[in-house]
Amino acid sequence: MGILFFLESCLSGIIAGLLSWLLYRGGNPWDLIGNFQTSLMTSSMFCGLFAGLISSIPILIMERRFYKALNYFISSFLICFSLTALGSVIYSIIMESIINTGANIPLTVLRFFWWLLLAIGLSCTFSFLYSSLKMLCKTLMGFIPAFIVAGALIDKISLFDNNYLLSFLFLGLMIGIGHAIVIDLLKEGWLDEYRGAGITFRYYLEDEFSAGTSNECDLTLQEGPEILFYITEKDSVHVFELQDSEFRASVNGSKFRYRALVDGDKINIGERAFIYHSSYSRIREEMPELN
Repeated sequence: MGILFFLESCLSGIIAGLLSWLLYRGGNPWDLIGNFQTSLMTSSMFCGLFAGLISSIPILIMERRFYKALNYFISSFLICFSLTALGSVIYSIIMESIINTGANIPLTVLRFFWWLLLAIGLSCTFSFLYSSLKMLCKTLMGFIPAFIVAGALIDKISLFDNNYLLSFLFLGLMIGIGHAIVIDLLKEGWLDEYRGAGITFRYYLEDEFSAGTSNECDLTLQEGPEILFYITEKDSVHVFELQDSEFRASVNGSKFRYRALVDGDKINIGERAFIYHSSYSRIREEMPELN
């Protein structure tokens, strides 16, 4: 697992929990039915902050680009806040309608669907940001157990009663851990950049990964063209596509306009070096040969 990414994810969750608690204004922040306004704002703020921080903190640490990080934070925060708030309102209307009919629904069931709603809202945000249904499925596998387990403990353990700071921090930590574990375990391809002193910057490859000087790129460089290269996935193979042959960029010391990457390939960009890794290559290596 990428230790730096794991720490960034946990830090994002803890900071999101702390900031949400600082903005908290009384009442139970996790009871949408009994404390609608406070719970709506607090939960939407928490999810929005986590989405914004997990998008911006890696940029600050690995690229040190404040304005790019700020843009990522604002866009992620607004999308997630809006989706979570909208989902919470719809959930509240549905639950109120069901309760008014006299249906006897156990409280644990209502709480389960409430935590499930927050997980879905956060996952939809990442799916929208990456324009990928694959990302939706990945994040759901991390957020659903994290929200439900953390939420059940917050609802049941007396340690969290009226100690909302602890509940915010605990929920943030669990969400961060769930996100880090599932993204790392389900990664298909990634680039590692070794910075010395045991520090490795890891860039996860989704459907399309771009590098260049533009702030719109997944990897923003200090110099070169706006778009230097793309790495795209085609039939479970990541393909390197160079866009500007004049800049110093090579794979294993040779220049290619178009090349299928294999595990261990070294991509040089000026003085920087990135090692490509693929989970597919590792799976093929571990499969037994049939005679």
